[in-house]
Amino acid sequence: MIDLFRLTSFRIIFIYIILLVLSISLVAFFLYWSTSRDFQAKVDNEIIQESIRLSQVHKRYKEVGLIREIQYLSRTPNPNLYILRDSNNKFIAGNFSDTDSLWNLTRLEKGGVLFSFEKKNVDGDIIRKYYFRGKEFIVRNKYNLIVARDVSYENYLKDRFFNTILSTSLLIIFLGLLGGYVLSRNFLNRISAINKTSLEIMDGDLSMRLPTSSNNDELNQLSLNLNNMLDRLNRLMVGMKDVSDNIAHDLRTPLNKIRTNLEVTLMSNPNTESYRETIKEVIDDVDQVINTFNSLLAISRVDSGSVSLKKEKINIRNLIEDIIDLWEPLAEEKGVTLNNECHADMYLEGNKNLLSQAISNLIDNSIKYGNDKNIVNIGSQDNKDNIVIWVSDKGPGIQDSDKEKVLDRFTRLDTSRNTSGTGLGLSLVASMIKFHKGDLELLDAKPKGLIVKLQIPSS
Repeated sequence: MIDLFRLTSFRIIFIYIILLVLSISLVAFFLYWSTSRDFQAKVDNEIIQESIRLSQVHKRYKEVGLIREIQYLSRTPNPNLYILRDSNNKFIAGNFSDTDSLWNLTRLEKGGVLFSFEKKNVDGDIIRKYYFRGKEFIVRNKYNLIVARDVSYENYLKDRFFNTILSTSLLIIFLGLLGGYVLSRNFLNRISAINKTSLEIMDGDLSMRLPTSSNNDELNQLSLNLNNMLDRLNRLMVGMKDVSDNIAHDLRTPLNKIRTNLEVTLMSNPNTESYRETIKEVIDDVDQVINTFNSLLAISRVDSGSVSLKKEKINIRNLIEDIIDLWEPLAEEKGVTLNNECHADMYLEGNKNLLSQAISNLIDNSIKYGNDKNIVNIGSQDNKDNIVIWVSDKGPGIQDSDKEKVLDRFTRLDTSRNTSGTGLGLSLVASMIKFHKGDLELLDAKPKGLIVKLQIPSS
């Protein structure tokens, strides 16, 4: 048995139905009360006016004139009911002679009276019951005059109105609960499917995804978001596995090299100069390992946002000039020409260390993987809301099929696998662009080479 009140959806529907019924009932009963009040006020006012007129007749023509007036009104079509009795309750004049009905007379404030009359057939069965509302007047402590009106139809309408309100409220509650039950069952089935899939995922089946439907409701949107999260987690886990494999592969070479150098040195009878040379090579290999881990740490911190990196106003022209001055000695040693194509001052809000390291990585790649006598161009341009920075070379370039792949960590093309490096240079550039909320493009240079285009918001 399903405990419907355990479901949030059913509880919300139930509370909404109760509030709706209360609202409708309050409005309906207000209409009922105001209509009944206005009707009673109208009847009472007309009776008072008629009694005032009869009082004037009595004042002018005495009791004889009053009796004749009531007898005349009783013979003519009239919505009013007249009952004139003496002090002994004996009927004198009027159009309602059933004085027995007056024994159940109910007196109200300000002379108001209520009474009823039961119409019966020859067998004594009640055919219809009439209800009257009127005013009672005492004429000179001698006569009792009642002026009333038949309010049976109005009472019937009020009773019908009340019963309609009650039955409508019950019908709304019934249909609302029935609809809430159906909707909650559907909601519960979808929740059960999500729970079942979640348990399968928790058991290790990461290929499972939460069920979705064509309905663009909150539950479907939640399933879509969770599926996207699972897809991203899966990609991250696959990426972590690839990173682990690549770390093991790329660090194995320098570590084996370190071990071989040390073993060879121990087995031989080296002199001081040989020791120094071996130690120098070991330090270079260790530096390569340290650089790999430093690059990984920098990328992870930027991607995760675990470190709050400050932004400052950067003069791009001065930054590029400083970077070129730093790399120019190595470029000259390799026969590479560095051209500065930034000829104007331009500024952007960003992290100077990240931007400097990203541009340096691009220049390092161009020098490392380019041909002899390669020409590397570094420049920038102000495009209103964005600063465009580019680094181009005349090297072998990158195939279109590899341009997206090279941005992943530890990705090194087969042609450059034997070249020193960690495969993290472009990954750090991509992380820098992500931090600055910019765009990164890898374009083909003409006739050959590669252009790395960085587009960063200037503010």
